[in-house]
Amino acid sequence: MVKMIKRFGKFGWVCVTVIVVTLAISLCVEAKNKKKKQRASYRSEWVNYNDFYRSSSDWNKSRKDKKRNKKRNKDNERSDGYRSGFYNNYNDSRDNRYNSNSSGVRVESTSLTEVKINSRYNNVTKRYAAMTVNFNSAYRVPNCVSYVLTSDMVAVTNGPNAENRRNYKFFADPSVRGCPEWYEYKGSGYDRGHMAPANDMRWSRQSMSDCFLMTNICPQDHDLNGGSWNKLELKIHDWARTQGKIVVATGPIFNGTSRRIGNNGDIVVPAGFFKVVLDPSRNRAIGFVYANHEGGGGVARHACSVDEVERITGHDFFSALPDNLEQAIESTFNFNQWN
Repeated sequence: MVKMIKRFGKFGWVCVTVIVVTLAISLCVEAKNKKKKQRASYRSEWVNYNDFYRSSSDWNKSRKDKKRNKKRNKDNERSDGYRSGFYNNYNDSRDNRYNSNSSGVRVESTSLTEVKINSRYNNVTKRYAAMTVNFNSAYRVPNCVSYVLTSDMVAVTNGPNAENRRNYKFFADPSVRGCPEWYEYKGSGYDRGHMAPANDMRWSRQSMSDCFLMTNICPQDHDLNGGSWNKLELKIHDWARTQGKIVVATGPIFNGTSRRIGNNGDIVVPAGFFKVVLDPSRNRAIGFVYANHEGGGGVARHACSVDEVERITGHDFFSALPDNLEQAIESTFNFNQWN
């Protein structure tokens, strides 16, 4: 090859350069086409979720019944022992200042973080120090993860005493059936996407450790995780700083045709993701829906009412609120008010 190049002189070098550049371009084009096909398949799955839930007779029939029975069930739910003891097991010495006012704020917030999961899905509820996980053992991902974020917590996460995420690694929760191991996502092409983001949990060692449990993780498109979804998480983090206290619930959206990953091919890849945010002091709420691929655009583009998220997922959020207030808050949204 070298002798041939020397023989032909400059012409030989030009030929070699053209060949190398052509190969590089063809590889780039091939990778780009592969990415387009992957996104097209995401979109085809994503479009189906609307028909999937609209055709659900269970959802259409039971929505009014659920609202009607809320008041009847509320008294029974409030008697559950876990409500008053939600934060009692948290003994991290760094967070005594949070525990000191837990009798007022935290008990109220605990009831608002409870989510009634769509009966279509397998579900087990696991309560950690700073978040509640509704885990789907059949799909091996959470149905929903909810938590309270206050301005005090954000002050710590944004300060010099915040926990460093580099000191934490993903690990399974052996007490939850179906919880995957961290290595089951390796080579899948998907990120381990936090439902309760690590940036919101840096206010204590316990909360940070808990958010790296695989019960808090879903397979998430890499570009989405580091792109528009990350913008949403940062926006909500800032809202907690300015609003004082918010309640956040996050989870996957399934459409019945989702692909699977994992050692046994039994970890379901969501077709999309949702977030709902409640500001209890100002009686307002907002929802967000994203497909599981980077679609671009600003946060406002993905905003919707909480009712819309409930229609898509079949879950019932913020049921601890009085019925008339819940209906008023969940039926409308105004993104500009939050900013």
